[in-house]
Amino acid sequence: MEATITDIQHHLTTEVGRFEPVLSKYGVFIILVVVAVEGFGIPAPGQTLLIAAAILSARGHANIYAVILAAWSAAVGGSIIGYAIGRIGGRKLLQRLPVSANRLERMEEICRRYGSLLIVGARFFDGLRQFSSMFVGSLNMPPLTFLLTTTLGATLWVGFWGLGVYYLDQHIHAIAAAFRQLSPYTWAMAGVLIAVVLLYLFGVGKKTD
Repeated sequence: MEATITDIQHHLTTEVGRFEPVLSKYGVFIILVVVAVEGFGIPAPGQTLLIAAAILSARGHANIYAVILAAWSAAVGGSIIGYAIGRIGGRKLLQRLPVSANRLERMEEICRRYGSLLIVGARFFDGLRQFSSMFVGSLNMPPLTFLLTTTLGATLWVGFWGLGVYYLDQHIHAIAAAFRQLSPYTWAMAGVLIAVVLLYLFGVGKKTD
């Protein structure tokens, strides 16, 4: 166990060292950009960057309040852009494709029931974090519902990885490592979910309708 903790600490030290020059040069601007682009489907190391910035803040090399504000604003703003892309572009695409109206209606009903849980929970998982906003936008989640849930998700996410790392520092390492180890699986899970939704919408098992 001690060796595992040492490995985790070494890994995080390496991550901080990798991002420190970028954070020193661009400050919170790079956090704004990287975290925001995650919100509309572009894979980026937003969570790792937030952790690195929080650790640097705990060591006196950055302002934690600026880090938190930048990450939260970018998380909410990027998700809103992703939602808008899904609401406009994704919806138009679905309307032009041979999608069963009955199946689309069922997916919208599922989104109405569980979409809020998806938005809040997806914030903590790679793959889901990048595509969930566009997904619920395409399925017409009400704008106010989306805004409230994505704000809650962003607040919890930034609070955990920003303030959590800042105040707990060494003690958060095991949790951070666990999430990183899960990352390939969550990307795979996101791919499977997207594939299942597309297969359902485009008529697989049509006889059951």
